[in-house]
Amino acid sequence: MACQKFLTPADEPGTRTAAVGRRARPSDLAALVELDRTCFGRRAWSVRAWREAVTALGWMTVVIERDGAIAAASVLIPGLPRACLASIAVAPEWRRRGLGHTLVRDAIARARAASARWLALEVDRANRGAVGLYRQEGFAVSRRFWEDGRWRQEMLRRLGGVREV
Repeated sequence: MACQKFLTPADEPGTRTAAVGRRARPSDLAALVELDRTCFGRRAWSVRAWREAVTALGWMTVVIERDGAIAAASVLIPGLPRACLASIAVAPEWRRRGLGHTLVRDAIARARAASARWLALEVDRANRGAVGLYRQEGFAVSRRFWEDGRWRQEMLRRLGGVREV
């Protein structure tokens, strides 16, 4: 899939900040690893995993830059009938400014463009901010499970048809 622009919060009525999104490049690797470590600590992806996310054919890694640095990123793995939002991270200093919503909406649009019927993600149940964001964007809990010493949940969003989840 060729690089494409998506709506930024500046294009959406009632949002708080402008963002510029683009596909990640191999030169972003160190910044992506650092963002992931800042957001997820010991559960962050390895450098090797991030290299794959940036370079693998079909994977869609999007970054949002603010003040010359990567402020947020997402990784979408297209699939049929179900795509996976494998990662979404927003730097602590840029949270609550609409960047998460922008990345989720971009992932929804990209998954639809790839003909997926569903978009899935996993999140810690205790991460109320993220769970609330996903609910606002139309996701619903499909299953709960215990993993790595914490309760997690899978959330799904229907991408087509008459009914949304």
